[in-house]
Amino acid sequence: MVARSWKTLLSLVLVGALLVFAGWEVVVARKAGRLAEPPRPPGVEVPPADPQEARTDLGAVLVPEDTPPERAKAYDWRVEGMEPARQQVAYGLGEDLERGLEQAHRDYSVRLRYRAMGPERFTYVAPPGCGTDMRCIYAELMRSNAEPVRVLGERFATSIRERDLDAAQATELILGFVRRIRYELPGDEPFGIVPPGLVPAQDRGDCDSKAVLALMLLRQVGVDAVMLYSDALAHAAIGVGLPGTGTRIPFGGRGYQYVELTAEGWPLGMIPPQYDKPQLWRVLPLPDAPG
Repeated sequence: MVARSWKTLLSLVLVGALLVFAGWEVVVARKAGRLAEPPRPPGVEVPPADPQEARTDLGAVLVPEDTPPERAKAYDWRVEGMEPARQQVAYGLGEDLERGLEQAHRDYSVRLRYRAMGPERFTYVAPPGCGTDMRCIYAELMRSNAEPVRVLGERFATSIRERDLDAAQATELILGFVRRIRYELPGDEPFGIVPPGLVPAQDRGDCDSKAVLALMLLRQVGVDAVMLYSDALAHAAIGVGLPGTGTRIPFGGRGYQYVELTAEGWPLGMIPPQYDKPQLWRVLPLPDAPG
């Protein structure tokens, strides 16, 4: 009886060691998020854009530089309180680079044995130390998409310096751009996410697709930002370390204002009612993108 107990214990230890070595299989709800309609007073209509309105043009960002201009997607958005309020930028990737980012995303999913389990869930084998959340997937996308996002971020950084914008204005400038990108569920994309370099290049992304892009751009211009994640709510967002009121998520001794990215019009710190459960949110510690 004692010998059998020792054999059982030894078997459990060996199985545990094998799991630590191989990583854990994780089942995750897709972080699609529902499109959050912004608050709007009754009877108030958004006026149509005036083609004669003054605007700040950040120019066309093409990666690489010889990318045909017709591949660029044009974005036009407003930042209230900024003069002029209307902003615009264009962004496009070369065909080979775009295919390469898509292939890198697929290759990574193969390495992690990603498998879709219907429209709402998927499974993968997390690398050692990654836990049961999406932090390793987000970190890998930040690494593999670092250069095209960096080039875009430098255009924002230059405009911010030239206009002497403060941290709050720089934040609103970048958030306005990311929110302007068309909300779209990622369909068959591995891990239910569009790589951040492809989000503005293809004008599409869901909650965490847009959140990773916003996180990279904000950090590049010096804004303290973190990734917010809720498995229970099947949603993702970001938090910014700026003063203000509203919902704040604590992390590292600081409070981060919640930022909704799925639609335009959400003020910093205002969380959609269906996601207003601060205890279900957590901050994922993510490294800065290389470079």
